Amino acid sequence: MTDAQQANGNQSESQNQAEATAQPHNKRVTKWVAIVIAIVAVAIIAAVAVFGTRAYSASQYDSAVAACAAASEDVRNATNDYNNLVNGDAAEAAALTKADVSDASALDALSKELTVELPTYEGCVADDTKGYQAAAKKLEQQVTWYHEHTTSLQKAVDAVNAVKK
Repeated sequence: MTDAQQANGNQSESQNQAEATAQPHNKRVTKWVAIVIAIVAVAIIAAVAVFGTRAYSASQYDSAVAACAAASEDVRNATNDYNNLVNGDAAEAAALTKADVSDASALDALSKELTVELPTYEGCVADDTKGYQAAAKKLEQQVTWYHEHTTSLQKAVDAVNAVKK
């Protein structure tokens, strides 16, 4: 073998040894890169989950607060309608005496309607989403109560006016 061939052979042998020692090193780097990528991916997924949950909770909270405020406004309007009837037509009909009507039972029914216990307004006082949802539900029940009693009071007033002499 000539010196040139031997030099090429030694060079080839050196390259093979370098490649052989580089492969385990590359495998270690690849493992660490994969582990780092996995950790980063898990961290990103966790962050998205946390912020997503917080955003969803905030949205639910805001919706509950808005629903409670709307229900509170509905109670205010229903209360005003009821009070206008109580202080207006119902007060005039209740001022009549038995001598002013042909059927005294209509006055008794009106009197009974005017002595019902009004619901206690609790408002939108809460600390969390469930509290606002519960408050809104109570307020919606009050709206229903006011609508029902406004209707029944109006019927009692109409009955007294129908038997007025």
